[in-house]
Amino acid sequence: MTPDEARLLIIEGINYAACKETDSSLYDSDKNRLFGSEHYKSGRIVVKPSPWAEGDFEEKMTALLFLANRINRSVPAFAEAQSLLENEDSIIGRIIRRTGLLRVTLRTLRLPPS
Repeated sequence: MTPDEARLLIIEGINYAACKETDSSLYDSDKNRLFGSEHYKSGRIVVKPSPWAEGDFEEKMTALLFLANRINRSVPAFAEAQSLLENEDSIIGRIIRRTGLLRVTLRTLRLPPS
């Protein structure tokens, strides 16, 4: 798996979690921010700002990635994609690391992580 393929897989997992849990998908601008460059160009007309862009974007994406990990727990490629990118100095790398810290915290508190 290439880094770009890993990014696409993770972003689509996050987007699916956003749709499933909140009924609000990521905008192209959100996906491009996660990807690290202009990659998504759906042509979708934007009439209002993305609800994900307001406030702490990384915190919101961390929560969505946590949910995406639960949804994709039986998909080895999803975990492989995160392993490939977790040490990157990028927004997606930081989100993956934050999600890992959240799992460790939940384990410490003895809550079911996923």
